Amino acid sequence: MNPSVSRLRAIFTAGLFLTPCCAWAAPVEEDFSLPAGCPEPALAPMITEVPDRSAAWLNLDAQSFTARKDGLAEAIGDVELRRADQTISTEYMNYDPATRTVTAPGPVVYEDAMIRVEAERAEYSFEDGEGQFNAVNFKLIGGSANGSADDIRLDTEHRSHMHNLQFTTCSGDDPEWQLLAREVELRHEEGIGIARNARLELLNVPVLYLPWISFPIDDRRKSGFLYPHASNANDNGFEVGIPYYWNIAPNQDATLTPRYFTDRGFMLTGEYRMLTRRSGGRLNFDFLSNDKKTRENRYHYQVRHDAAFNPRWRSRVLVDRVSDDQYFQDFGLSLAQTARQYLRSSASLDGAGRYWTFRLLADDFQVIDESVAEAREPYRRLPKVDFLLDRPLGRTGLQFVLDSELVYFDRDAGVTGVRADLYPRVAWNLERYWGFLRPSLGYRYTAYDLERQDASDPRRPDRGTGIFSVDSGLFFQRFREDGAMQTLEPRVFYLYVPFERQDDLPDFDTAELTFGFSQLFHYNRFTGADRQGDANQLTLALTTRTLDPNFGNERWSFSVGQIFYFDDQQVFLRDEPAVDLDTSPIVAEFTWQPLAQLTTRLGAQWNWENRELDVGALGLDYQSERGSRLGFEYRFRRDRLDQFDVRHLWQVDDRWRVMSRLKYSLDDSDLLEALAGVEYESCCWGIRLVARRYLRSREGDERDAIYLEFSLKGLGSFGRRPQPMFYDEAE
Repeated sequence: MNPSVSRLRAIFTAGLFLTPCCAWAAPVEEDFSLPAGCPEPALAPMITEVPDRSAAWLNLDAQSFTARKDGLAEAIGDVELRRADQTISTEYMNYDPATRTVTAPGPVVYEDAMIRVEAERAEYSFEDGEGQFNAVNFKLIGGSANGSADDIRLDTEHRSHMHNLQFTTCSGDDPEWQLLAREVELRHEEGIGIARNARLELLNVPVLYLPWISFPIDDRRKSGFLYPHASNANDNGFEVGIPYYWNIAPNQDATLTPRYFTDRGFMLTGEYRMLTRRSGGRLNFDFLSNDKKTRENRYHYQVRHDAAFNPRWRSRVLVDRVSDDQYFQDFGLSLAQTARQYLRSSASLDGAGRYWTFRLLADDFQVIDESVAEAREPYRRLPKVDFLLDRPLGRTGLQFVLDSELVYFDRDAGVTGVRADLYPRVAWNLERYWGFLRPSLGYRYTAYDLERQDASDPRRPDRGTGIFSVDSGLFFQRFREDGAMQTLEPRVFYLYVPFERQDDLPDFDTAELTFGFSQLFHYNRFTGADRQGDANQLTLALTTRTLDPNFGNERWSFSVGQIFYFDDQQVFLRDEPAVDLDTSPIVAEFTWQPLAQLTTRLGAQWNWENRELDVGALGLDYQSERGSRLGFEYRFRRDRLDQFDVRHLWQVDDRWRVMSRLKYSLDDSDLLEALAGVEYESCCWGIRLVARRYLRSREGDERDAIYLEFSLKGLGSFGRRPQPMFYDEAE
């Protein structure tokens, strides 16, 4: 047995790639699965590594052997020719030594780790590699792909032909869909196949005719068209796109998609990818020529490039630009995308050693929200240098840490200039099985060299303040009667930062942190270096959790904490009076997993001073053994947010699924998103229809869209996939 047998397997595998309407260029990821009740593969599971056959012996077994007078050799009765995982079985086989030709005039079966082939007759010449198989049926092992052909002819070692190919992934004699081709030519050396006079039939009705298509027969990528997609939206009209995959080189490829919107015109969407041993990059772009509505060219492009010079140094480049402020309003797919206020472009160089990290960064911003005032636009950092040193001081158990930053802030309006920030500190970390103790003492110094500041403001203001903190905790545990372990983890954190006037300092990139459980133990209530919050406060917190005795996972956990202020807070971002608070809100978090399929989450911040709820959150996720899912999330933040999100996926039976989603703002009485869909799956095809309404701007503009996806198992899917819109926040 020689390489021609591997060619035989490639011939039948080729049926997988005979895709309708276009050449198969790259694998299509399918999320339609095999429904319960579908017949399992009758053969052994497919293996990914073919056994080494080069050194394997060729064994021939039969009930009898005969040498005839005409020079032919006969093997009769239960004839089996084996090598490694390959087997040819028949009742009668003869061999002609003169031409080195094997002939099996009766039914013959070929099997290996990948495929099973049945033929009425087989003939093959070891001399020139030519052969022919008649009345062929095949099935790929480990899957449902199967089919037949009138005959297969091996013309040379590098070229084969088959006639009247029939291919499907359905079972039975009357498949729900099948792909038929009158003639298929396989060019093994090039790794491609060519089919002529092919057609796709659904329920025995021809739906697509292809006079000529090309497809790959091995894992080499090939240029060609991919599946088209289609959708409909109320503001852009009907959309259709046909992607073309371009295999530029082994490490480069591109996908170009001409798209047509009935209300907008023609758009070209593209993606280019490249990968080298030390770098990788991607270019994504959309270009719409002469928008029918705006009469202008519209575009968006994004460039990403990452490089690793050695294990310690790497770089990253990001360029993100758009033609106009309304681009995402017109072509965005979610409120999160359409509500973007600016696009960020950046370039960075990162280094890391055993005790240090370094970053050199430059970035720029394109503001795309007209409501953002010029004085509130983000600053460009040209450049920003960060250096962190964290190393032990001998064997003392002490750790020396240095956070440092140097950055130049630039903007068309307002104050600009240089900021230098240094935060050296000495820390000690004692950790034992019973708890931990982490004292830290440091000094933070920040200095500026400003431009375009008011005449009454200093050009080179600075600020210096000490920072002292002690973080400590204990671990207690006990075993309950059911074997579960329960822990009790009290934690105490003290922070002292003396007040330092900072009214004369600019506000380049600083904001107040969103208060939550993690902020109970933070040394600064502000981001950035423009403000260092004064503090004389003590945090008391308690966590308790129960661990499953069998698997070690958390059954439930509860954490609660509060800050006690000994002095009024006097540092703010703008001219605001000192806040006279004795305590922070009480922060609590609770998670509970009563069942393996059900997880609940609860979070709250209770304002002790005003006796009211400041923040609340409730989440629930359920997934049944059959695949049904239910998700609920409620979020509340006083005077800012009050909304809920319900997601539902119901597995009606083995073949039908219904999905829905409702996202609603109670505060604004606005529907943020509504989605409803239905899906049907048989053993070899599936269809999904989804209707969606969602906000496309913060002003309340809505968009309606319909998505249709059709899948032939083993061939991929048609249409615009709606499911990620259902799961984007559910995961």
